[in-house]
Amino acid sequence: MKKHCILMMSIILMTTFFVACVGQEKNNEVVFVATVLENKETHLLVEPVEGSAELSSADKIMVYVQDTTLLHSNDNSIAIGDFKAGQLVEITYNGAIAESYPAQIHTCYQINLLN
Repeated sequence: MKKHCILMMSIILMTTFFVACVGQEKNNEVVFVATVLENKETHLLVEPVEGSAELSSADKIMVYVQDTTLLHSNDNSIAIGDFKAGQLVEITYNGAIAESYPAQIHTCYQINLLN
């Protein structure tokens, strides 16, 4: 009986922990500015601007754009094809950068094309 109670309490605690983690993901938004190096339609290869914290992680980052909101500087929606090499973009993501070369951002919330 005691083992059964401990098991049930463990399940309840783990469920609470997982629900809390899932609910916080969107609150951990990080924003940085970068220059587009290449547009591959499924992802952008970017270089963080001088002074950004992301530049200390990597000089090139692949940002995957699936389920990402893409906006022009006037907050109008745009297509992935509108992003060109040399343009500045503001990237909002969950703060996680995969350590590879180039580095990778898999959870990107929004990309704004800057003027």
